[in-house]
Amino acid sequence: MNRLIEKLEYGVSPRETLSSIADLLGGMLPIEVESYHIPLMNFVPAFFENEDAKTRKNAARVLAFVKDPLVPSILIRAFQKEKVLYIRPQYLKSLRAFSLEEPIVQILQQRRKEIVSSEISDEERKHLNEELQLIDECLGENVTSKHSFIGWDLPNEVLFITDPPFMKLTEAAMDEPKKKVLPSGIYMKTSNLIQYLPVRTYREILFFLPGLKTVVEDPYAAAMQLMEAGFVNYLKDRHSGDGAFAYRIEMKGVDDKKKSVLIKRISGEILRLSDHQLVMRKDNYEVELRFVKKEDGPYRFFFKLFTLPEPRFSYRKEAVAASIKPVTAAGFLKLCEDKLSEDARVLDPFCGVGTMLYERNVLKKVKIAFGVDTFGEAIDKARKNGNEAEMPIYFIHRDFFDFRHDSLFDEIVTNMPFSMKEDDGQKIDTIYYRFFGKAKEHLTAHAYMFILSRNPELVRKYAQAGYRIEDTYPLNEKTGLTGFVIERL
Repeated sequence: MNRLIEKLEYGVSPRETLSSIADLLGGMLPIEVESYHIPLMNFVPAFFENEDAKTRKNAARVLAFVKDPLVPSILIRAFQKEKVLYIRPQYLKSLRAFSLEEPIVQILQQRRKEIVSSEISDEERKHLNEELQLIDECLGENVTSKHSFIGWDLPNEVLFITDPPFMKLTEAAMDEPKKKVLPSGIYMKTSNLIQYLPVRTYREILFFLPGLKTVVEDPYAAAMQLMEAGFVNYLKDRHSGDGAFAYRIEMKGVDDKKKSVLIKRISGEILRLSDHQLVMRKDNYEVELRFVKKEDGPYRFFFKLFTLPEPRFSYRKEAVAASIKPVTAAGFLKLCEDKLSEDARVLDPFCGVGTMLYERNVLKKVKIAFGVDTFGEAIDKARKNGNEAEMPIYFIHRDFFDFRHDSLFDEIVTNMPFSMKEDDGQKIDTIYYRFFGKAKEHLTAHAYMFILSRNPELVRKYAQAGYRIEDTYPLNEKTGLTGFVIERL
């Protein structure tokens, strides 16, 4: 570092020298960087007068690491003087590292107004949109409050995304005269959206912007289409709360290499055209803009609102990696509803965080239920979920094959263990063999088992001895997940 600073002092290859210094500073601890503050403050600011644009850019990169109170003023002056559009964003990137005083805040606010109100050329658009986004990050003021959805009585055009095995269940639960069954879910226009929120068999709700089912491929023109269709007003009409809406973008059917560029361009244009009423965020977002590429060119456009309450699975505060999705458990058990008994004694021998038992109790109240699992973390989380659910379910940290109980059970509900490792095939086979033998010890005659399995061939193999498979539900062709209704003979 000292050798590089010496080269800087004598003006030797400043562009490369400043770049090397910035790279070194980026790998240092703050206390290490501090020892170089004085020489860097002595020599770096002068290079903002250098005629080479990339030298000026690298000088700004270096000052991002120099926590001197004078640095923000130096950077903002250089920013104001800079005429090369593709260099200007670097000053703002460096300013993000500092708390900004009011005079600098005012300069950035004024610059933001200038960009938003001015006519810009296609050549300028990319750089000015990036500048706008960075100004927004420097100010950090746009998303001032959380919004709440209040548009229940307004007309909402929505699609309840539903997995194919549960499509008829979702359709039957929705008493909307003009609903349509589409390949991906149930479509409707409704002014009674709140009535359908509790249905447990859809995956998510996507909204349509009235009059805008598709947008063009060009990201700048697509952003203009959203604004001209009244997207901001649509959100405002359906929400309480002040400030900008935070959003993220999801693009499907697009090459990964192109995706980040497209997202950057469309988000920058949305920021400018919406006058900062829509601000992209990596987290704590309220809206997801979803663009799905069609084969013939344009994108289908939907959006998802995270401002909607989710009343269905409120018990599920905790989960582990292997936890089944609540909507899958709910859908499968709903398919089996006519076989479920009121006030049943229910056992889940591989309970995880308890999702299957909780969903079982939602459909028909159990008398008592026990969940058993060897995974201690899952049992702890199941108990925490139980505190939310307030259901008569008890969780035991134990291997099912060592489990003992004085009373017999009317039902077993479970999501069977599985492994993605090919070498575990024999291990899984043994678990199934032992499970079907052990289950007989705990079930009454003609009791039912409701089993989810990614190894349906093993269910068919070992259910032959003392059981009858009454119903089979293929749930996921890709993973092989299959639901079984099995009677103990």
